[in-house]
Amino acid sequence: VGITSVIDARVTTGMLDAYRRADATGELSVRVLASQLVEPEHGLKRIEELVSAASSLHGNRLSAGSAKIFVDGEFGEHTAALEAPYQDRPGDRGALRAEPAWLNETVRRLDAAGLQVHLHVMGDRAIRLALDAIEGAIKANGPRERRPHLAHVALPGQDNLARMAALGIAADFQMLWAQPDQEMRRAVGLLGEERSRGLLPIRSAFESGVTVVGGSDWPSESIHPLAAIQVALTRRPLAGGGAAWIPEQRGSLAEMLAAYTLNGARLAGREDLTGSIETGKAADLVVLEHDLFEVEPMDLQQVRILLTLLDGVPVYRDPVIAWP
Repeated sequence: VGITSVIDARVTTGMLDAYRRADATGELSVRVLASQLVEPEHGLKRIEELVSAASSLHGNRLSAGSAKIFVDGEFGEHTAALEAPYQDRPGDRGALRAEPAWLNETVRRLDAAGLQVHLHVMGDRAIRLALDAIEGAIKANGPRERRPHLAHVALPGQDNLARMAALGIAADFQMLWAQPDQEMRRAVGLLGEERSRGLLPIRSAFESGVTVVGGSDWPSESIHPLAAIQVALTRRPLAGGGAAWIPEQRGSLAEMLAAYTLNGARLAGREDLTGSIETGKAADLVVLEHDLFEVEPMDLQQVRILLTLLDGVPVYRDPVIAWP
């Protein structure tokens, strides 16, 4: 599907060891930023382990200078943390997987150690608490290049988007969620129609100055970027049919291509190496069947990936391409 770089959002010690072995033997055919998992039960010693693991990696395609924390859960399980209660459960504002005191201290220590902070946030309360923690770390540890990262950002609200832009925090949206499928209809039922108008506000994020990055949440969702870009441009079901869902929040093709290329490279700290076609960068290139700007938005997922190069070496080619 044309992917040359990934951010793995939940990497355990065993997974990192597997990545390390694959990189050392030359089997790693994609660039990986491993976000090492941190959970409350791990204790503060885990931070030392993360720093040691990150500093010990000297491979070509693997880095691990990122730490992942789950702040809340999911809408469908009533565990996304909300400022106001769920419509079907008066008094229930969801659940926090990371309590504010622990979150603030852990983010401060991770940041002081030079690690990138990568936080799972769905509801507006979780997003606010994540922003509080990052802002506190910035005040405590002083200015530097950070590139913190909020994944999902499903229901941020305009105030939180403005704070994200001011703090330099990237929003990793799962663009496939911006279609009126069964899961999203369930979320609308739990939140109510009016509040649901704020779900996946892609256009508002761009207009607020937030750096938008395209994520997949694979393997729970498709990993195919062109399918996700199609939904971001149309906010219609991939299968077609039906009206656009919150069409005022659609993105443009140019914005989506940046979200899935250079913006992602910047978030991974590799914009000097990859993410755009420039002299001096690695030849991480994808050849498509058609010019995407000449394709109808509802047909984007049908465009074939003909060739994928990593460092100029083919890691995938479509059988249609003749090869010496």
